[in-house]
Amino acid sequence: MSKQQKIKKQRTQTPLPPMNLRGFFRWLWHQLTSMNTALLLLLLVALAAIPGSILPQKTASLLRVKQWKENNPGLVKIFEQLGLFDVYGSFWFSAIYILLMISLIGCVIPRLKVYWQNLNEIPQKTPENITRFTGYQKINLKSNSYKSIQKVLKKQKWRLNISGNSLTAEKGYLREAGNLVFHASLILITIAVAFGALFNYRGTIIVKEGNGFANNLTQYDDFHAGKFFKEKSMPDFYFYLKNFEVDFERGLNQRGAPRGFVASISLENAGQVEDVDVLVNKPIEIDGTKIYLTGHGYAPRIEVKDKNNEIVFSDSVTFLPQDANFSSIGVIKIPDESPQIGINARFLPTAEIDPLNGPVSTFPGLDDPELFMSFWQGDLGVNEGTPQSIYRLETSNMVETGLEELKPGQTWKLDNGYSVTFQNVERFASFQISYDPAKGFALAGAIFAMLGMFFGLGIQRRRIFLKISTKSDKSVMELSGLSKSATHDVGLDINRLLVELKLAKPFKKDRNL
Repeated sequence: MSKQQKIKKQRTQTPLPPMNLRGFFRWLWHQLTSMNTALLLLLLVALAAIPGSILPQKTASLLRVKQWKENNPGLVKIFEQLGLFDVYGSFWFSAIYILLMISLIGCVIPRLKVYWQNLNEIPQKTPENITRFTGYQKINLKSNSYKSIQKVLKKQKWRLNISGNSLTAEKGYLREAGNLVFHASLILITIAVAFGALFNYRGTIIVKEGNGFANNLTQYDDFHAGKFFKEKSMPDFYFYLKNFEVDFERGLNQRGAPRGFVASISLENAGQVEDVDVLVNKPIEIDGTKIYLTGHGYAPRIEVKDKNNEIVFSDSVTFLPQDANFSSIGVIKIPDESPQIGINARFLPTAEIDPLNGPVSTFPGLDDPELFMSFWQGDLGVNEGTPQSIYRLETSNMVETGLEELKPGQTWKLDNGYSVTFQNVERFASFQISYDPAKGFALAGAIFAMLGMFFGLGIQRRRIFLKISTKSDKSVMELSGLSKSATHDVGLDINRLLVELKLAKPFKKDRNL
């Protein structure tokens, strides 16, 4: 048996030491804080964010979420359980993010020490043989002294390590400063986002013209808050939606495209009342809480009277937009009548009858509004205790008793004695109200991270090695250079030094001279 075979046999037969609990957790921590794990978790975060880009999110538009549920009722239950309508607040996305946060901190903190040491390190001593480095030159000195050369190098911001008649000059330490700032900023961003997730809150509301909103939990259509959120921390304010103005493009190019939205509100805060306008991407702020305008739509005002000419329903009804021309659907439920009444309705702001598709809207503005309705009587199913959508009418136990289309001001009189009046059209606006105490810190961290990355990638570490020797009253200077990156030509740095010493002419490609 050869010697190599014996060594191989001995190695395969050597048993590994048993791993105790402490060793297991140390191994687990090492795996979690490795760069490979951090990159894998970063990829998982990117993949997990895909459903948030494809599916409507409650934090962006509650109306679109409700509309998607209406169109896909079979998937609603499982999607709700998976949190796919609030991806960034779901348990599984939070778990991935928390693991990523721990992995990043575990990766970054040890590197901070390394970058700090690199930032403050002294250049290495000059090698014995500098002829093997880039741009080696040997120059006879006439008037330049060793001290004058050092002075020029310091003027050019080189850090020196002088040892007798040789020195090493190094530049590019801002690269290490950039790396240090970049990695420290990652920790700041991670902590800021985690802190904000614990104390923030956000909710969505739909407010019709002529109605108001008070900032308390019972007023929200949808509300999410961090673990340490307290209701008493919410600012006490109230606003009233006076008017909502919208402008659409009427030219041939991009006809119907939105050109501007303005929600005019009367805001009451701390005993003071003021009129303010809320614009898209220009929220108003109250004690750190921001009010965003996120959407809008139409709310036709409808009145229903019974056989005795008594009003059984009178209100503006929020209709969900279905397309870019704001074809909208809505439902009216009157459970107190016997039999119960339901109305399925479709609102068209600019109605036309298409030969193939029937009634359609050709423009999102109120040029020729019409309301198409079907009247149902029977059991609405609201007394069974099963949750129902306010935008969906369950007609399995109901009978359709009439169809009609109305313009504003018209009344539909049914054979059963009921009458339905389409009085006018109002608008509604949807708002998102959010509070994130750490958003400013996260923004600062992102800015510093970008600056750090700029210096870390844009500046290169490089060295110049220089030796002075004297023979027969003649001084000879030898110098060469070394760059830590192949993209930087250290020969340019050597040339700048020689130009400053008046020992060479500048290169034509050197734009700094």
